[in-house]
Amino acid sequence: MKRENFSTKWGFILAAAGSAIGLGNIWRFPYLCGQYGGLSFILVYLLILLFICNPLMVAEISIGRTSKSNCVDAYKVIGENVEMKHLKLWSFFGGWFAAFGAFMCLSFYFLVAGWVLYYFLEAGSGKLLLINQTDLSAEFEHLTQSFSIQFSTGMIFLLITSLIVIAGVRKGVEKTSVYLMPVLFIIFLILTLRATTLDGAQKGLAFLSSLDVKYLGFTEEGFRFTPLFETFTAALGQAFISLSLGFGILLVYGSYFSAKDNLFQAVRSIEFFDTMAALLSVFIIIPAIFAAGLSVSSGPGLTFISLPLVFQQLSGGRFWSLAFYLLLTLATITSTISIFEMLVNLLMDKFKMQRFSAVITVMCVASAGFTAVAASFSGAVDIKIFGRDLFTLFDWLASTYTATIVSLTMALFVGYKAMKPIIHNIRRSAEVSNAFTRYFLITLRYIAPLGLGLLLFMAVFN
Repeated sequence: MKRENFSTKWGFILAAAGSAIGLGNIWRFPYLCGQYGGLSFILVYLLILLFICNPLMVAEISIGRTSKSNCVDAYKVIGENVEMKHLKLWSFFGGWFAAFGAFMCLSFYFLVAGWVLYYFLEAGSGKLLLINQTDLSAEFEHLTQSFSIQFSTGMIFLLITSLIVIAGVRKGVEKTSVYLMPVLFIIFLILTLRATTLDGAQKGLAFLSSLDVKYLGFTEEGFRFTPLFETFTAALGQAFISLSLGFGILLVYGSYFSAKDNLFQAVRSIEFFDTMAALLSVFIIIPAIFAAGLSVSSGPGLTFISLPLVFQQLSGGRFWSLAFYLLLTLATITSTISIFEMLVNLLMDKFKMQRFSAVITVMCVASAGFTAVAASFSGAVDIKIFGRDLFTLFDWLASTYTATIVSLTMALFVGYKAMKPIIHNIRRSAEVSNAFTRYFLITLRYIAPLGLGLLLFMAVFN
């Protein structure tokens, strides 16, 4: 079966950036920013991007581009060339863990995608602007307790995703990203301009530009490690979710990426678009929340409970609410496509299935997982494991454990075993200095494993 490829470098960049720009940027990043001191969180996040995530992103894409294989067999293909041992273990922790994490992501991601679609329809009808503050909380609670609403809206997202992926890499994944990404950033810029010019938005801008050092450990009682550790682990977890690291997505997209195109330029572009999306989301939501006199530390409800109150106070609130939830809807689609494609690629490449059959298989498996998550989260069926509903459990396992273990596996694989073929592949399209090679090696051998180890430690003992 002939392997598909992206038609252009920008097709790859926009598809990978679309994968990264999703609910993690627009929904999760702003409320974490509010909870961890604004600028303090942003600075820690940017340092993590530079010193941990950048080399890991280069490594993951390079593993895919070097092997031209799926997330499981990629380790075997490269490992056999350098006469590595225990290839089944590398494939298990680096590949099958990634596939399992991707399945769990799809299962709970379609639930939140359903919330986004529900609020987009509410904004379009104008109903969202007629609900008072008390009833907004009740509205969100009603949504999250209704299996039928969550199931129907989530299934619409699942069907749209399946139709796009079934069209293939170029006509489906790439074409959708090329059209949607410019629209996304136009909406981002329009909403940012409006939010930062609101009466009272200056307080939000001041919050984002002032350094609250207690979140960096410098408290009135002296330096304390715990606040810094909590900020670091929150920022590290967010960075992995935001960049789609550790789910095999970038590995698969890398396998579709031409060996002739400059990998460094592509990674820088992806990181630029992703970081801009995260920061623009913050500059949309935080100033607007301050302008409305609401709390920025209200957590996950910021997008679905607090923001509708802001839109109610704006002239043309229906337009602004519709624009925001359209932004969230489009960003969600670009993310679900990438997770879906990663699993489809595994079935096509490893099990020699045709794309249509692979898409139908993933759709059925994802439907089963999503249905179980929706039933458990809504309370329609009492399904709990370790005292957690399936939504909380899958989110916890995927973002904290599987992504971290897969990324740790990638770092050790490239850092200790496969540096030569990876650097050789990078050199086919870009100049690689000795300084970068040392930085790449030190990061993957020591810095990234230390950061990932801390994240695992925090997850196990917190």
